[in-house]
Amino acid sequence: SIGPRCPRQRQIRSTSPFEPPPAMAKSKNHTGHNQSYKNHRNGIKRTRRPKKMSMAGMNCKFVRNQAYAKRGMKCTPEEKVQRLAAQKEAQKRMEEKKATEKANRLKELEEMKEAEKLKAANKQAKKDAAQKKA
Repeated sequence: SIGPRCPRQRQIRSTSPFEPPPAMAKSKNHTGHNQSYKNHRNGIKRTRRPKKMSMAGMNCKFVRNQAYAKRGMKCTPEEKVQRLAAQKEAQKRMEEKKATEKANRLKELEEMKEAEKLKAANKQAKKDAAQKKA
């Protein structure tokens, strides 16, 4: 019979023929060798963005109401034209209202400036009168 080639194996050998040899201590647990190469072989790609946002974890009351609102927005082409016309009219009214408010505000600011000028002039006149007396 020919023994093992390596003298070290002779020492590790178990005494019983049915018992497996004891395992050696493991020295290396992990390595990243070659992993970045393998990852870049096909390129590192960005994740795909979902077409529809997930409703999981959202407030169920809000989700239900949103579904009803979407159903309420469905309409025929004729209704759509009417809605657009109404929307444009409302936009025009809002712009007119904004313009009048702005004009009123500018007028108020002018009046305040005039009042401050008069007040300053009166104060100066009183000061001059007091100096003439003294």
